[in-house]
Amino acid sequence: MSLQSDAARPTTAIDPNEIPIVDIGPVLAGVPGAIENAAAAFHEACTGMGFLFLVNHGIDEGVVARSFEASRRFHALPMEEKLKVRMNRHQCGYMPPNVSVHRDSFETHNTAQKAQVSEAYKFTFDLSPDDPDFDKNRRFRGHNKWPDEETAPGVRDAFMDFHVTFEGFAQNLLSVLSVALGMPADFFGPFFERSSSMTRIAHYPPIPDQDEEISLPGHKDLSFLSLIPPATHPGLEILTPSGEWIAQPIVPDGLLFNTGSTLCRWSNDVYRATPHRVRAAPDTDRHSNIFFLYPNVDALMECLPTCTDADNPAQYPPVTFGEFHADYAARNFAYAEDWD
Repeated sequence: MSLQSDAARPTTAIDPNEIPIVDIGPVLAGVPGAIENAAAAFHEACTGMGFLFLVNHGIDEGVVARSFEASRRFHALPMEEKLKVRMNRHQCGYMPPNVSVHRDSFETHNTAQKAQVSEAYKFTFDLSPDDPDFDKNRRFRGHNKWPDEETAPGVRDAFMDFHVTFEGFAQNLLSVLSVALGMPADFFGPFFERSSSMTRIAHYPPIPDQDEEISLPGHKDLSFLSLIPPATHPGLEILTPSGEWIAQPIVPDGLLFNTGSTLCRWSNDVYRATPHRVRAAPDTDRHSNIFFLYPNVDALMECLPTCTDADNPAQYPPVTFGEFHADYAARNFAYAEDWD
């Protein structure tokens, strides 16, 4: 699979099975017309492959590097220490291996309904005392479970720096996606003013027998959008529009973007959430840190008027993101519904 050689062009690849490269630098710099140019590229990618690479994104490499160092330290802890912060019903905390079967799987491999052998730690923003949801036990708002600083020194700070950095960057893409869907540039912004975004710090141990096990079965993300800096090793595979699983190519300094089910529902499925999976190597550990942009918990998701008409009516009733997230969690993480 080829990639565009001119990474500065805000255009998409011609082949629908290719992953386009978009220069997001002009948008961040406020160049006139940059949002419209990027929106056209995003629209083509999101109606096709569902993935694209972002270059000139300005993400601090040190923040990313420190998050990977912290990931190695956290996942190297004894299991009894990690289980002290076992994931709760708010999707925050440690998810051990061999407990999760992804019911929304798009896996064509015979491992589709086997438990994933990877492990992960998930978290969201820590709520400040002046937040309206502070100490209210509102689902998906706060509820982080952090390891003790003595046990995992610096892990919390490194993880949160990653989360805050990527949240700030992702917010810059809202105007692009608003315009891409034919709405005013400021349309999506209010839905993310108190976002419930999450970060997933994943560790994929080696898979000796790839016919019997898979690190993470094929699935679609729940998110509005997902952002993935380069992992420590290859392993991500993407289901192309033609139905072929391909290995994710490597773009130096490229930030991988993909659409999630939240954005697709808002767009009345004009945009597609592409299934993807992870298959670790037989002899190498893989670490990957993924940021998921989520709307406010009470954001009302209604199919956009630009994505509906008499011939293509709204396929989904209005729903709050909190309800949408809860339904997703019940289907795919039911084992954690009663965890504290």
